[in-house]
Amino acid sequence: MVRLLVVEPGYCPYIANFDNVHSAAQEVVCGESEVILPFDTPKIGLICSKDQSGLRYNRCINEDDIHVYGRFLICGMNGDKPIGLTKEQAERYSRLYFQPQNPCQDADDFPVAKVRPKDERYGQKPRFWER
Repeated sequence: MVRLLVVEPGYCPYIANFDNVHSAAQEVVCGESEVILPFDTPKIGLICSKDQSGLRYNRCINEDDIHVYGRFLICGMNGDKPIGLTKEQAERYSRLYFQPQNPCQDADDFPVAKVRPKDERYGQKPRFWER
């Protein structure tokens, strides 16, 4: 089982367990997926759709104005191979991207967040001792 962070447009991110990273990308990401490294570390990657046209705006990832459309996953990296996140990594990035973003939102506007119910749509719920 691998632990990944699922980030959907308009919702707070949540942690889900999958059998492997490849099946998670097929299940969550729309269309063909790609792995990018937009963070300041080579140990964390982002799996998103290659063709983002027509997808709903999700998040601005970093100060370089990298915008992601559609659902994406945050995963760990081992060289160029995506792997699961540690519990600490998952919690850190969950807090970092907790607030959903709107591309038309003014800087003074307070964002509105929707939280997924406990029965997450993707993956398997983390077991009690993993939370």
